[in-house]
Amino acid sequence: MVTPFRCMPNCGYCCTISPVTVFPHEVIILSRLAEELDITDLVFKPGYVITDIKNGVRIALSYLMQLNSKGICPFLDPYNKTCSVHSLYKPLTCRSFPYLPRVIRYIIDPELKVVDFNVEFVISSLCPVIKNNYTPDDLELMIRNIKIAMKAMPKEVDAAQEAIRVRKIYADALTALWRAGYIELRGNDGNNVNWPIVNAFEYIRQFIPHITLDSFVPNIMEIMKKARS
Repeated sequence: MVTPFRCMPNCGYCCTISPVTVFPHEVIILSRLAEELDITDLVFKPGYVITDIKNGVRIALSYLMQLNSKGICPFLDPYNKTCSVHSLYKPLTCRSFPYLPRVIRYIIDPELKVVDFNVEFVISSLCPVIKNNYTPDDLELMIRNIKIAMKAMPKEVDAAQEAIRVRKIYADALTALWRAGYIELRGNDGNNVNWPIVNAFEYIRQFIPHITLDSFVPNIMEIMKKARS
């Protein structure tokens, strides 16, 4: 029986390790929350991009939320080590930590005009709770058997599975646009470096306006209202 995972209160260590990978729609949500919370040091840099050679743009499918000048997440309170958006909207990567993607492989198939992906997970031993309470055999067991991982860390695995669902929305939307002739995609091969980078969420909405923030976060309006109060 693997020990149930419990995040240490007021730890905040995972908020200082590295930039946080976020989805394109999360950039929009977090930017709005930062404005409401008067957080001014929020910076995103494009992560994985694919090229639309028909329209001359590069589409960012992920972003990296940068650590601030103090070396911490801009949403982390440096004094009590609490997250200011924990009860509002916490990015899926943060919610799934320490159950994280080890490898994400995107498949851009020009013949079938398909965007797909494969994800392999790992449990990060950078987490102090993992480092101090789990053996390598425990971690290997949870990686091999998602049912065991779900029992040990249900909220974290749920968030990781939600991230897969969200990633599929993006992949399926781009596939539909490609097959309809609106876009023509190539993988992230480093070409066309001077073409502008566009947010995948905003770009897809130009063609499919019914894909909204609510498609990803059904209670987004309540979240924003709570942030203003």
